Amino acid sequence: MISSLQRFEDFVERLMEGSVGRIFRTPIQPSEIGRRLERAMESQKLSTVEGPIVPNDYLVRLNPEDMVQFADFLSPLCIQMEEWLLDLAEERDYGFIDHVRVQIVADPNVPRRAIQVEASIAQIPDYDPAAQQQWQRTEIYRAIEETGNVTPKFLRVVDGPLPEQLFLIRQKVTTIGRAPDNDVVLEVPEVSRHHARLEYHEGTFEIVDLGSTNGTLVNGVAVTRTPLSDGDELTFGTVRLQFLPYETSQIAASTTARP
Repeated sequence: MISSLQRFEDFVERLMEGSVGRIFRTPIQPSEIGRRLERAMESQKLSTVEGPIVPNDYLVRLNPEDMVQFADFLSPLCIQMEEWLLDLAEERDYGFIDHVRVQIVADPNVPRRAIQVEASIAQIPDYDPAAQQQWQRTEIYRAIEETGNVTPKFLRVVDGPLPEQLFLIRQKVTTIGRAPDNDVVLEVPEVSRHHARLEYHEGTFEIVDLGSTNGTLVNGVAVTRTPLSDGDELTFGTVRLQFLPYETSQIAASTTARP
């Protein structure tokens, strides 16, 4: 029978296999956070006449620079950690007094590569999973804002042979092309290996064509370099994307542009 720890590690491995998994090439791994949660559960276990009771409310503090590496799917990761703690408690015959909640926040007072966990046995009145996910996305946005001067944006695939998806843009230079070493990978023959790049200058993103075979179009017009506005449509070969403002309600569905 597969253990709860193995299920959690399998989940993390599946995340790392896809293109979004590249964000986990960071000093902090999700499994490290999981082990800290388990340690907090065990260290604050209480014995009662009805059996052991363990913390149900967990707050993980990371340095903002570390937290943004998980930005693209921090909410589903928190949900998986909650489910893992439930499984772990069931395996060990531990009890909770209320819903299990895992929250991750950015804290500039936490050193880089450090993980701080606060755990408590607490009532969580009016627990709402949807509201919890929205709160977590807001924390992600706050962390992104704290780590630099780049205002995050989205590129959404809206037409062409690729499925609809979102790429979160949060770097000063973001490369786009067919080759796997790009930040935004568009695996389509009509897209050049290194097709274009986004550059951030004083509050504005510009798109720069890199001498691509089929050119770069903005709103149907071929360009070599031009500033972008929210809502602009970019065409690379047969792929059309829309340049969008960052919305915290969208981030759970996003795909990473490699940091």
